[in-house]
Amino acid sequence: MDGYTTVVFSTPSGVKMAAIYQDASQKVVEIEVTPPATVPGASGQFGNFKFGQTSLADIRYRFGSKGLLFGNVPPATATSDGGVAIVSSYEITGTNLVISFTSKVSRASLADLKQRFGDNMYSQVETVATLESTVIADANYLKLIRGDNLVYDVGYAPVLWENAIAGANAGRQISLARVSPTQLPVHTIYNGPINAPYFTDASARNFQTRISEGMAAGPTYAGEYAVIPVGCGAGCSIAFAASVRTGKVTRIPVDDEAALYLDLQYQIDSRLLITQSARGEARTCHMQFLTLDDGEWVSLLEHEIGPTESCYNSIAQNLQN
Repeated sequence: MDGYTTVVFSTPSGVKMAAIYQDASQKVVEIEVTPPATVPGASGQFGNFKFGQTSLADIRYRFGSKGLLFGNVPPATATSDGGVAIVSSYEITGTNLVISFTSKVSRASLADLKQRFGDNMYSQVETVATLESTVIADANYLKLIRGDNLVYDVGYAPVLWENAIAGANAGRQISLARVSPTQLPVHTIYNGPINAPYFTDASARNFQTRISEGMAAGPTYAGEYAVIPVGCGAGCSIAFAASVRTGKVTRIPVDDEAALYLDLQYQIDSRLLITQSARGEARTCHMQFLTLDDGEWVSLLEHEIGPTESCYNSIAQNLQN
């Protein structure tokens, strides 16, 4: 395009980055990142998104809508290998930037959907299309090349920028003195059908009835999860988080096989979950702050409260002390 130059880089992780800048001002107007062919699950460069793993359904659910469309550009296009690429775009709050996620469904996946669902296949595409590229661009530049006729999906809202989690210490910025569920908000509460549980943790299979009953009551945590504590003897407990949207059941991580005096604090509109239990050989009272990102637990902060007797208090009481 006249007046603009594209440069392409390969990062040390293998992720490819293409940047477009305006020749006159030297201003970067668009950056696109795509995954390396040999590194499955590489960071999608936004939050906890991963190339080839994060589905289009996950992206839409995370943001509560299908995003915005440029009226002069089709949202889905055929790819050279017989698949389909679908673009979901969102304005970034407080900026003049738009972030776009391109998800791709392969030719083989399309054939499989056709065989399984017939003429209804396209209603299922979002479940198998996975993240192929992430683009962040200046809104004025996009309007220049795509037109300024914007169409917004029902329920659309601009999104908050989320840096990718690049290392073990990334994201661990919650201070014990100011722990608040509003630090990890959930913008969408799932109210669709409750799916049957399936188990990725072998220990959960021993409590199928209890978990199914807990899921039937609907989500209580992070917009779509039912938190289900299960007693296992004198003072000991384990707990699970089950997605009523997907059916996936995961164990809430604590150090011991079973925690003594386990207490949990969580709420439907936040991804923050706090655990408290007596753990370790010394049986000290231990508190942990967790978040569940794209089905994976991330430990944000750990804190030793005191001797075992400290766990007789609730989490709320110990946070005030």
